[in-house]
Amino acid sequence: MKKALLILSLSIGLTACGGGGSEETKAPAVATVSSTSTPANNPTGINAITVDNEFNLSTKYSLDVDVDLGMGDVRAYLNVCQKKVASQRADYNNCIYRGPLSNTALDTQLVLSNQDIELIAEIWFYDESTEPLLFTWQYEPAQAQQQFVIR
Repeated sequence: MKKALLILSLSIGLTACGGGGSEETKAPAVATVSSTSTPANNPTGINAITVDNEFNLSTKYSLDVDVDLGMGDVRAYLNVCQKKVASQRADYNNCIYRGPLSNTALDTQLVLSNQDIELIAEIWFYDESTEPLLFTWQYEPAQAQQQFVIR
């Protein structure tokens, strides 16, 4: 009899505690934001900014670097760096390209930010008797494609 009472009280206890949940789900609450609208003819804040459709809001542009010295199989090394302020020298802490030239030629494309508007290219030769060559380049706003041609 004690066993029957124990089983009966456990089954009543489990039934009272719940057990399975319902299949019903509640929809999530939706936040509504009220905004004050300004007349269309008098925009303010960010609505007052107009941007030309052709402007892509990017601060990056590509620069084609085309080097062809026509010196044959002469070993050389190219540094393309930002120009030091108030100097005709390269700022070696701000170089955008460093690498060897193959047959004194190179054709590559670099991606720059708009701050890199004046560059210096230095070509150093492995043969110490040959003087290094120096070339300068400046951003041309009228050009659709920026090119740094070194001949």
